[in-house]
Amino acid sequence: NIRRMIADKQFDLIINIPKDVTRRELTNGYIIRRGAIDYNIPLITNARLASAFITAFCTMEMEDIEIRSWNDY
Repeated sequence: NIRRMIADKQFDLIINIPKDVTRRELTNGYIIRRGAIDYNIPLITNARLASAFITAFCTMEMEDIEIRSWNDY
């Protein structure tokens, strides 16, 4: 059950982009998105943002990534 998996924090990131607007799709998507928010799991809901994130994630090397505070920006 997806709710249990989210509650058990089996995901580090959730990408949830609805493919259509059927009632079932919207309800399932809501459950997933709500779970991500309730359990503080990062959530991406935009296809262009997901694509950019995946591209950046796959092309960067670990030694090129530094953790910076919001104040550094």
